[in-house]
Amino acid sequence: MVDRVRVGIIGAGSISGLHAAGYIAHPAAEIIAVADSAEGIADSRAAEWGASKSYTDYRALLDDPDVDAVDIITPHDLHRHMSIDALEAGKHVSVQKPMAITAQECDGMIEAAAGAPGSFRVFENFRYYPPLAKAKELLDSGEIGEGISIRMSSAQGSLKHGWKLSASTLSWRFDDAQSGGGRVVFDHGYHLFALALFMFGPVEQVFAFIREEVNEKGWVRDSPAIISWLHSDGKRQGSWNAISSDDLVIPSDYWAEDEWFEIGGTTGFIWVNRCTGKFLNRPPLVYYSDGKFTEIGREEIDWDWAVSFRAGMIDFVDSILEGRQAPLSGKEGREVFQFTRAAQRSAHEGRPITIKEMG
Repeated sequence: MVDRVRVGIIGAGSISGLHAAGYIAHPAAEIIAVADSAEGIADSRAAEWGASKSYTDYRALLDDPDVDAVDIITPHDLHRHMSIDALEAGKHVSVQKPMAITAQECDGMIEAAAGAPGSFRVFENFRYYPPLAKAKELLDSGEIGEGISIRMSSAQGSLKHGWKLSASTLSWRFDDAQSGGGRVVFDHGYHLFALALFMFGPVEQVFAFIREEVNEKGWVRDSPAIISWLHSDGKRQGSWNAISSDDLVIPSDYWAEDEWFEIGGTTGFIWVNRCTGKFLNRPPLVYYSDGKFTEIGREEIDWDWAVSFRAGMIDFVDSILEGRQAPLSGKEGREVFQFTRAAQRSAHEGRPITIKEMG
């Protein structure tokens, strides 16, 4: 049995600090190496996190025998070959969502994981966000009867607010070759689609309207969008409404965006009123059951978005220590990928798309 996990982080951009906090908080984990291709970044992050080694080439990190597990936090087009390289090097692998940018890339990663000594997961943080995790607990316990629907809304606001990020940090997300195409629906949407599967299980078909607008930086944003779907059990359905505006101020310590959710059941409702930001001035979680409303306020539940990253990294370490699969498995990651691409295809072809059509 493994009793300690020594972690190497590949990609030390803005979001990596939220990942690192989870490893630092875990008593049986240690960040020992950092790799980033930008000169000086790995050195400064290593000093910040107490890591003893830093590299500008991720392959040198993979060659390090002291590294047990790697966390890959890089542009999406790098996920496939970095993950496969890491698995072939015998490391446990966590790769930031989305899994990859083509179905063939996803399949290659799954195949590599099947024959590797290390574990593999695709990391998606929303499922670890405490108000959403509590909503899932309430749903599964029957607090609102049998679940019927999930309705999700998101808003992306002006880049003048939230994290102060350089144009180079942001621009690759709007480059189809690097991002996979779709800053809102494919990149951000991976969170929402993964959450729908987490709450209600597999999806059968998807229908979407997706428009495109140019934002204040001159980048194309695939929003507004309305996406709806039917789950495979034939009893549950969902929808996601996404809007974006350069004139919208969204209070946030992170991305200038926020999300809120409504889960409907046969005897009640659950509302999660915030996630990435602080847009709605309401309790983080409210539910209606047996004819009465119950509020779970900020004093009762940790509603900071960063907590979802810490919890996700702690779970990754625990999964290695316990010898179990952490979510999302390669198969689950590919299912979310199919969901996102089905939405994009539906909008392009103007018809419902079944998940079976996606291969």
